[in-house]
Amino acid sequence: MSELLLKDGSRLKGRVVSTTDTEATVMSDFGVLRIALDKLTPESRASLLAQYKPDPESMLRRIKELEAQVAQLQQENANLRRQAVANTPSPVPSRTQSLTPQLPASESGMAYTISSTGKRHNSGCRYFRGGRACGPNEGIGCKICGG
Repeated sequence: MSELLLKDGSRLKGRVVSTTDTEATVMSDFGVLRIALDKLTPESRASLLAQYKPDPESMLRRIKELEAQVAQLQQENANLRRQAVANTPSPVPSRTQSLTPQLPASESGMAYTISSTGKRHNSGCRYFRGGRACGPNEGIGCKICGG
């Protein structure tokens, strides 16, 4: 936990997360704050820059740690995907009877339904399933399929 003194006399307590040449990021009770270094007193700025001076070797070590962690997570992800594929049940053909009633075909091999609006649809029409069974001459022929 650090205490930073600002030029206006106020104090900021929190954990310094990172610093750049122009600002410091501090985790405080109020949340994450980005403070411009020129708002700090010269003493606070000097101690902050000395304390959080970037070390290239430690950064390279951290990069290697993160790369190793990424590789491990990619391996775990690949294993989980293989397990998911292996555990997926294959589709089993259904032996239950269809709930859709089978409509009798007319002499021409076509089946017809009539909708609630009185339109007749043949078995090739997208509106065929919406009505009750009917004959080839009942109702008005659909303008799409001819009924």
